[in-house]
Amino acid sequence: MKQFNWGSIFDPILLSLRMVGLWPSSDSYKANSYTLYAFICVPLFMLANTFFQAINIFMVEMDLKALAAALFVAAHVMAVVKIAALLIHLKTLKKLTSHVNHLKLQACGNRHGKVVEINLKMWMMLYRGFQVGVSTMVIFWLCRPFLDNSYKNYELPIFSWYPFDVKSTPWYQFAYIYQIISIIFMAIANLNLDSLSLSLMVYIGTQCDILCDNLKAIRNLSDLVRCIKYHKAVLRFAVDFNVFFSNIILGQFFTSVATIALGLFKLTLTVPGSSEFYTLVAFFNMGTFQIFLYCWFGNEVELKSTNIPEAAFQSEWIGVSLNFQKTLLIFLTRTQRHISITAFNLFPLSLQTFMTVSSTSVSEAFAITKLPIDAVVAQAEFGAPGRGCSPTTTVILFCQQALPHSSPLSRRNVPYGQTVTLSTKEANFYQPFH
Repeated sequence: MKQFNWGSIFDPILLSLRMVGLWPSSDSYKANSYTLYAFICVPLFMLANTFFQAINIFMVEMDLKALAAALFVAAHVMAVVKIAALLIHLKTLKKLTSHVNHLKLQACGNRHGKVVEINLKMWMMLYRGFQVGVSTMVIFWLCRPFLDNSYKNYELPIFSWYPFDVKSTPWYQFAYIYQIISIIFMAIANLNLDSLSLSLMVYIGTQCDILCDNLKAIRNLSDLVRCIKYHKAVLRFAVDFNVFFSNIILGQFFTSVATIALGLFKLTLTVPGSSEFYTLVAFFNMGTFQIFLYCWFGNEVELKSTNIPEAAFQSEWIGVSLNFQKTLLIFLTRTQRHISITAFNLFPLSLQTFMTVSSTSVSEAFAITKLPIDAVVAQAEFGAPGRGCSPTTTVILFCQQALPHSSPLSRRNVPYGQTVTLSTKEANFYQPFH
């Protein structure tokens, strides 16, 4: 009987991971040229870039630029966590992906061809959409300084700290090229690590469909026993998947909720139609779509596993031996426990979870924008004695809210999140809010 080559689903993903130094040909890194390539790419273009972004948050004042930097830092830190998990448990993941062509889990013959084809078409459509979305977001981020002409002020695509002056030539061009390479490497790694886990969920769901098809066609006890062994193999694979990916999925969900909320908040402070506005929209859409894919395929796995007992009941069990009926009854009892993909066993990946996560992100964004904010006194700076300098107060607006018309900041048209200096007379207006 003809067997389906499941490796064809994973080949594009594994090839992309290999391009960025994350997928050696063997179960571990050996002393060869590829290991040297990975040793250069991973620390230099992935870890170091994230480190420079994180340092920047502590090196700059708390303003909207720091908030924008925090968005990317959170996403990149989560990507680094995924990369670390892959490198630490590389042998386990290699074993998991190699099991997709195990003889016990195969689509054989034309009878299962349509089942596999439907699932693969759905997966490839969403995978291509995922690629297009990530590529669009990356292009927007990389081109943002040219779209809003901020490159004239030596502004980089991502706010980062470097141990040299990026406000001068040729260091600005060097840092810009470095960020281009780093962002592309991180996007490829993050995209394909997510795609790898999603494709394994597609594999589990497809195996449930094949099992249902086999159960409807059983005629004797030997066929039923073969289906039971098949079901045990699917369950074992699903357990191994949950053990490896559940922690990563939990971290991804928390990171996505935070970045989506911060992105929505910053979107309210951005001029509609600007390059930054469209960049944030692309970022928000991809964060939402990423969570949607996890929840969609997790939901598909659970739904397809609920069809297993119904398929077994539709088999030709009437008039067969008592031993067959008892075995079928035990199997039906076991299949009442559905296969569920979870995030660290805290919550299942389902469409209901996606709705909850989405509403939580939006609620957090609106909660931030409704914080009391007329002004926050950050620092008092007094002029030098004897020079006739009046005392001044530095204030920062953190959130968006309409200020009274009499407000000094309202009259001066100060952008939210920007640090400004007020005279003593102006600062007295905010004394009740200290």
